[in-house]
Amino acid sequence: MKIAVLAELLAVFFWALGNIFVVYLSMFFDNYTQNFFRFVSAGVALLVFSLLFKKEAYLDSLRRLKTFLIPIATVFAFQIFIVYGIVFTTPTVATLITRLSVVFVDILAFFLFPEERAALSKKGFTAGTVMSFIGVSGVVLTGSGFSEPGGMFIVGVFFLLLASILWAVYTVSMKIVLRDSDPLSTTVNIFLFSGIMYLPFSTLTGGIYGVLKAGPAVNLLLAISGILAIGVANFLNYYAIQRLGASLPANLQILLPVFTGAMSVIVFREEMQLLKIFFSVLTLIGSWVIVRASEQAFLRK
Repeated sequence: MKIAVLAELLAVFFWALGNIFVVYLSMFFDNYTQNFFRFVSAGVALLVFSLLFKKEAYLDSLRRLKTFLIPIATVFAFQIFIVYGIVFTTPTVATLITRLSVVFVDILAFFLFPEERAALSKKGFTAGTVMSFIGVSGVVLTGSGFSEPGGMFIVGVFFLLLASILWAVYTVSMKIVLRDSDPLSTTVNIFLFSGIMYLPFSTLTGGIYGVLKAGPAVNLLLAISGILAIGVANFLNYYAIQRLGASLPANLQILLPVFTGAMSVIVFREEMQLLKIFFSVLTLIGSWVIVRASEQAFLRK
């Protein structure tokens, strides 16, 4: 169990590190180019692992590729909005706003899965949702870029809200897909093919040629960021879920804004006023209450 918990904490760390990578790499690559190389790097790394250890499962999932079209399209759109959102706001603000995806997941599950409707009837869900929305609103209003000219901070907040909804759609669609699919093989196809979808956009914008100017060190970092933050992190998350169930990893993932915030303060000197910290903590508590409400509803079935 300790190894599984450590795996999930390491996954959260790599996801947080990925948010830092996004901001740094945006100085060298546009949105589409960054996403293309990071996703393809992650997809290829996991593909090699799948072919070595789960070849038959992967080949079977490849034959049913059309069943993954919704997750692939959703991840493709999600990543565009999340990258713009992180760059236009801050890594900390971005991870806190996207915590709202736990609300949208339960709402979507209410309409699609009758067996999960008990979660929304729990008082904890209502209380957690209210706390999360108040916390996120407070984080936005105290955001370090709120008063900057051009309104890009507000645009970033809007993009992050869209990303939260898209992530909820992805989560729910993955639940449907994984009913009869191997998790690792499915993830390989989703990352690999959604990554390839960025290539035409990167080519049209000319961003693809940025790899020629960035230099080998930055290009290596681009590939490593994809392998660690997308490939390895998601693999570790699935490993933890297989051994711990879904509830404990979901609770541990609430630490993502904490890890991201600490890194952002160290690397980018992001300002963390006392009021912003208060609303951040409120958001995290609200997210935890929602996760607990969902967990309790599931255990009572």
